[in-house]
Amino acid sequence: MPLNRPPARSGRPAWGLRLLLGGVGAGLVAVAVAVSTVPAPSQPVAVAPPASVAPNLPATTTTTSTAPPSTSAAGSGAKSATPPTSAPPTTAPAPDPRPPGWSGAGCALSLTSRPAAAPVGHCTVLEIGDSLGNDLGWGLRRHLSPASGLHLIQADVSSTGLVDRSFYDWPAHLATDLHRYHPQLVLASLGGNDEQGMVIDGSVQAFGTPAWQRAYLGEVTALVREATDAGAYVLWVGLPVMQQPGFSAGIATLDTLYARAAAADRYATYLSTWELFSRPGVGFAADAEVNGASAQVRERDGVHYGYAGEDVVATYVIRHLAASFHVRLAPQSPAVITGW
Repeated sequence: MPLNRPPARSGRPAWGLRLLLGGVGAGLVAVAVAVSTVPAPSQPVAVAPPASVAPNLPATTTTTSTAPPSTSAAGSGAKSATPPTSAPPTTAPAPDPRPPGWSGAGCALSLTSRPAAAPVGHCTVLEIGDSLGNDLGWGLRRHLSPASGLHLIQADVSSTGLVDRSFYDWPAHLATDLHRYHPQLVLASLGGNDEQGMVIDGSVQAFGTPAWQRAYLGEVTALVREATDAGAYVLWVGLPVMQQPGFSAGIATLDTLYARAAAADRYATYLSTWELFSRPGVGFAADAEVNGASAQVRERDGVHYGYAGEDVVATYVIRHLAASFHVRLAPQSPAVITGW
């Protein structure tokens, strides 16, 4: 399901049209809801996406193909399965674990703990993703102070993912960007378009099958390794709970794979956004109190972040960067969900 963006708000350029999920809702009222629970990362499970969120990408080449969509549909407001809130535990890293090829003279980012947080210095952050990543990027752009020491490069492309390289080849484009910008950190947030079939050993495997999950985990792991081999840390920001339960269950499956890929690389870390945007006892909610005032945190399409949601997720990510990479960093005008 390509996650296209709507026309830009004032002060923000357009990055493609968002897919309006609500436009097909009337035709799906009579269809049963299919919700699959997602186990812990060590226990993959197949989750079929509903027809209303089936991918709509161009015809694939020998790399990938779109599998027949499920006939299940989704309603709204149901609580979806919850992916892990953090990457599985890994072996403690060696002292000062800088990625191979690190060229961060003057950049203080480090996954090694130290007695006190250090000044950031001067660091380049390459942000990659689809339209949800783009939402995150605009939030970061607003909340990173010009004096923060982080130079943010937004390289998000709407409607992209890791399944269909014939549409957009992320490994190839990442290689170009790594060579061009030499970032000390790659910030990734994508996958909303990847609930589709994949060609594996010459045959199409439906989304969520064990074979599909193994192959997709390999794609994510390779992308992380590409960035760390080039000398960058990686922070993979997980996808949030979605409005349609079937789609949301598939997103939860993807989040478990992102967490596993990050845990397998000593220079990478994973950050879940699932609980951040889950209303207690409900799950997806479009509106919340942000800093004590009512605000729209998710768009009416049930997928993307609203303007206030961009601020919330940006605040969350900036604070995580400060804590995980042991630097002094704080968002401008922090935005926090204070109530539902």
